[in-house]
Amino acid sequence: MSKFAALTSSLMLATTAFAQQDSQKSLDYSLDTGNVEITPAGETSTIQKDEIEDDEPFLPIFGKEAREKGYELPKSYGINVNYMNIHQNIDVKSISFDSLMFSQKIFGKLIQLPIPSDAFKIDVHSTRQRSHTETLRLDAWVFPFMNIYGVVGHTKGRSISKIDVGSNIPAVDKIIKKIGDMDGIDFVLNFKGTTYGLGTTFAGGVGNWFGLLDLNYTRTKLNIIDGNIKAFTLAPRVGYRFTVPAMDMIKLPQSKFSLWVGTMYQNVDQNFHGKLSKLNFSPKLQTIMNFVNKGDGNFNVKQKMESPWNMLAGFRWEITPSFNIVTEAGFIKRNSFFAALEYRF
Repeated sequence: MSKFAALTSSLMLATTAFAQQDSQKSLDYSLDTGNVEITPAGETSTIQKDEIEDDEPFLPIFGKEAREKGYELPKSYGINVNYMNIHQNIDVKSISFDSLMFSQKIFGKLIQLPIPSDAFKIDVHSTRQRSHTETLRLDAWVFPFMNIYGVVGHTKGRSISKIDVGSNIPAVDKIIKKIGDMDGIDFVLNFKGTTYGLGTTFAGGVGNWFGLLDLNYTRTKLNIIDGNIKAFTLAPRVGYRFTVPAMDMIKLPQSKFSLWVGTMYQNVDQNFHGKLSKLNFSPKLQTIMNFVNKGDGNFNVKQKMESPWNMLAGFRWEITPSFNIVTEAGFIKRNSFFAALEYRF
């Protein structure tokens, strides 16, 4: 069993236990008649409704007014443990190298000549990228219709491009051909780094129907490049919320279950550069790099996603007001899988 699966199982067991406690509390403490609350022992209490209303949480702003109008609001604050896995095709516009140097001893004298950045001719056929990210998310409902959140986590992945390597300089091209067939070789980028960002979600609904609009901005600092990868995401969703009857066999109280469909747009800064010494090449390409790179060579990649849009479908199971499970899948142009465990308070 993976660590994530073990964590999920442990939290599910804990969730069931808390659900049983919440169910018992709802039977013991929620009975209210007029301005008098009935305590578990059956004794009357002089707690007035206006005193109870004074216990309204600070957030969300206007939450008290929304509840008075009959809206059911989630608890104000949340902590999420999230996992995201993405597979997508990348359209690589160009791969180039610079700061390369030809270095050779001739008659005992070291000769060094800079190699022009356009000396190598690299044609890219296809690129497939895969990545997974684990994040911790903290959020708060500022208004009944607006949630803000921050995320921090770890990203790891790889992209594989099929490339042909040659040269615009005839003499260099002959050297490359002598090394071996340089057509259809793999140009692999293995990467990992830290992801962090901010976002906001706008929500609204009529009856059991609801709509969501999520916007977020993240930065990822990867180990193989200079600078950060910046990404902007926009995701509208529309769905329906069901009431799930209590499950007496496993002692779970009545809960809520939401289904939705939507779409996601991602605008990712895909132009990046870094040191060639940080990359691991295929054996044939590594032979060339050993010959021309003396430690100062750089790579430059210009690329974009084949499609910034994809479709979404997902669900949320609100097992109790405090514990939720969320799962969402992306498909068509970009395949993704998202899962989250949420605790609200």
